[in-house]
Amino acid sequence: MNHNIEKLITHCFICHGLTCHQLQQLLQENQGIIKNYKKGSCIFTETEQPTRFFILIDGKVNILRNTLNGKRILMTTVDTAGDIFGEVYLFIHKEQYEMSAEAMEDSVVLELSNHIFMKSSQTSPQLYETLRNNLLRIFANKAYLLSRKVQMLSASSIREKIAWYLVEHQKKDGTLEGNFKREYMADYMNIARPSLSRELSLMQKEGILSLHGRNIIIKNQEKLESYLL
Repeated sequence: MNHNIEKLITHCFICHGLTCHQLQQLLQENQGIIKNYKKGSCIFTETEQPTRFFILIDGKVNILRNTLNGKRILMTTVDTAGDIFGEVYLFIHKEQYEMSAEAMEDSVVLELSNHIFMKSSQTSPQLYETLRNNLLRIFANKAYLLSRKVQMLSASSIREKIAWYLVEHQKKDGTLEGNFKREYMADYMNIARPSLSRELSLMQKEGILSLHGRNIIIKNQEKLESYLL
């Protein structure tokens, strides 16, 4: 089995329920292209017409927007194998992407035509029905995560934002999953990195959490959750 095909089947939710044969059929019927992008190369620009959507197979991609003054704003980072991006523009009738995508490291991306959700296959009708159902679940999950982020961003203080962020990333046993880069956290919460580091240090001194490099350990769950009110 092709390594990239195997990775799509394993990690890409939009391919959930598909067999390797069905995915290969899908790529053939929709002229799917797996491309390698070097670090710093552009995947699509703001002025391009949306005719494709993209699935990350490997690497990291930044979604950026340019202001009128030429400043580049980081909208989000796509760094999980199987994540899709650029798909929303296929359904809102925009003539241009309005954002750009840039490879932040050497990356592998699957590009598929926008016709994939607008047709059916006489030989495999369930294939396209499965794809459409998977896409609806992806949209629903993104809407849910966006509502949670809006709730976090509406917090009136940096500490409240940190509390929301950490609670959102806790597993059922209370531990935090993953390493927490200060730069990414600051961008996500829309606060300055020095302000974030200063507040985290204060929370450590107060015994609310413990910092170990990129790892954060919650020491006082009750106190942390008190800032969610």
